[in-house]
Amino acid sequence: MTDAPGGTLIHLNPILNVTDLNASITFYTENLGFELLHSFGDPPNFAIISRTGHEIYLCEQGQGQPGTWLGLFVTDPAALYAHLVTNDVKVLLAPKADGGEFRVEDPDSHVLRIFAASE
Repeated sequence: MTDAPGGTLIHLNPILNVTDLNASITFYTENLGFELLHSFGDPPNFAIISRTGHEIYLCEQGQGQPGTWLGLFVTDPAALYAHLVTNDVKVLLAPKADGGEFRVEDPDSHVLRIFAASE
């Protein structure tokens, strides 16, 4: 659609409500390979994390809703699954023998659906 209201959508950022900002930053950086771009507040209550140009906003006790579901598409889901299991991340749905989707939960019960994607 070329005449969409507002023009072209350039970027989309989910906002996750978290109970402990530092724990969430640690979870996403150490388990999913995101990097912390910025944190805001004194003490910090909002952060932006990023992986390959895709950003997630983390908001402590504020914006967003508990229990949000996110779909993440990665090129090597088997390696990511092995890494997450090794790091005791809560698995909600293991991948089938042929690969496919698996699901894990972050510290705030947000569900991450992991899918295979080609580059």
